[in-house]
Amino acid sequence: MVRTERGKKFLDYLARPLRFWMTYAKASRVLFVAGMAGMVLLLLWEATLVFQIPKQSIPAPQTYLLLPGINPFVPVGYGILALVVGVVLHELSHGILSRAQGIKVKSMGVLFMIVPIGAFVEPDQEQLESVEPLKRIRVYGVGPATNLILAIVFLLILIFPMMGAVTPLHTGLAAVSVYDGSTAYSAGIRQWTEILSIGGHPMTAIQQFTNISGINPGSHVVVDYFRDGSFHNVSVTAGVVITSIVPSSPAQLAGLTPGLIILSMNNSVVYSTSGLLKNFNSTFPNEAVPFTFLTPGGNVIAKNITLSSVQAVEGITQHGKQTGFLGIYPAYLGIGAASVSTILSVLSNPFYGASSVSDYPKSGLQYVLLPFEGLSPVPQGLQSLFGVSGLSGAGLQLFWLTANSLYWLFWINLWVGLFNMLPAVPLDGGYLFKDNLRLLLKKTMSGKSEEYRERMAGIATKLFSVLILVLLLWQILGPRLLNL
Repeated sequence: MVRTERGKKFLDYLARPLRFWMTYAKASRVLFVAGMAGMVLLLLWEATLVFQIPKQSIPAPQTYLLLPGINPFVPVGYGILALVVGVVLHELSHGILSRAQGIKVKSMGVLFMIVPIGAFVEPDQEQLESVEPLKRIRVYGVGPATNLILAIVFLLILIFPMMGAVTPLHTGLAAVSVYDGSTAYSAGIRQWTEILSIGGHPMTAIQQFTNISGINPGSHVVVDYFRDGSFHNVSVTAGVVITSIVPSSPAQLAGLTPGLIILSMNNSVVYSTSGLLKNFNSTFPNEAVPFTFLTPGGNVIAKNITLSSVQAVEGITQHGKQTGFLGIYPAYLGIGAASVSTILSVLSNPFYGASSVSDYPKSGLQYVLLPFEGLSPVPQGLQSLFGVSGLSGAGLQLFWLTANSLYWLFWINLWVGLFNMLPAVPLDGGYLFKDNLRLLLKKTMSGKSEEYRERMAGIATKLFSVLILVLLLWQILGPRLLNL
């Protein structure tokens, strides 16, 4: 920690437009209360989702810490840049509102852990605690609100002038994932390869891929694809490939292994993933179903497998009917695909796919989860599938560097702001919650002594702090306790 008294005059200079900062603080208070309510509701909703997390999908503990270098989904370079910007401006706004209201600032400083990871502004604590609650609310509320405002600004710059200039080079399907035991992988198809056609059938929509027909599983089929700026065509083994097995599932108990191609199920040829899922939808739990598979070595094996009653991967429960469960992750050719134009829409529209009011929060949350889907920063292989108006070479590289930086500036500022809005001490939200409660109790309990109102505000703040802590711990420990 490096602390200094330098820069206090600069704070005084920034705090001079008093009317602006008082208006800004008033707007920040409204934004803060809305954000606080939204975060509490989000935590409560997430607490219910814990019951739906299967054992194989429990997140690693470090994924809950949104810190670069610790969370594997947060890139170190972009993460540090965004964290420094977010925390510095967060603390700077605290300092400006302190000085705008005549509250002394004792010092400022920077926090280091090899590299700068944050900053702080230290108001005179005694003076801050002695002023009227409304002044403290302005000081505490402006920091997280500034982060949210910055997040919105960075997002708008990213969406409109930046991503608005991006267009797909072709109309194919991007390989989001490729199983490394498939012949597609052996033939050179990798993640973010663009599939143009399979067996002469153009691949311009995901339905064409998942519903492909007329190509017998186990036969050889020609795939045309685009990768690293050039076109290729290779021969691969057609069919739906098992890419992963659920532990302790009927598939594992039957001895199935990743890499097998499903030739038939229930005496019906399996041409596509959608056809496979339709077959599962006509099954029942504990039903014995005949399968035939093609091994990577070219051998055909047949098995009768009793399906489970545990719903997890395949099959869809419709109209109260529960289907059988095998316990496999299937992918045609071993490839998980998505339309290139759809990926661009997801990257450039935070509310892509929303068609009703209730859809917007879910779509917005999906946009925030892009890093966990491998879509931000936009990987180099995916970048090569897009063109940007008037740019090439170094200019194109600078464009994507800027676009990725803007996304992470949005992302880190959003979560720094929202996390600090939680009504739990020692977060800004805890102090703001307590002071707002003080003002409310003063109006509703004017007949009670100030000491009594202070005690009630303190008890309520402690209870909310414990509730928030329990909700946060439940997200980490709940899935593990429920799957013991």
